[in-house]
Amino acid sequence: MRRLAQNAYRRRYRLRTAVPGRNYIQVTLPYEVVEREAGIRGLSIEEFARQFRAVAHYDGFEGVYYTFESVLPK
Repeated sequence: MRRLAQNAYRRRYRLRTAVPGRNYIQVTLPYEVVEREAGIRGLSIEEFARQFRAVAHYDGFEGVYYTFESVLPK
């Protein structure tokens, strides 16, 4: 994972508490990432945001890795 990140783009984002009293933190995904993923699927950004959700993968390595999965029924 570290080797993969060495050649990746880097941007820093502030963390925000999502709901006071809840165990959630929000982070912003870079617009370019969502734009690229939407384009790969032939969707507008708005369509992509409605049809997909971000999935955080963590625990077996340092850091976090995000992917996108469809929320539409198969």
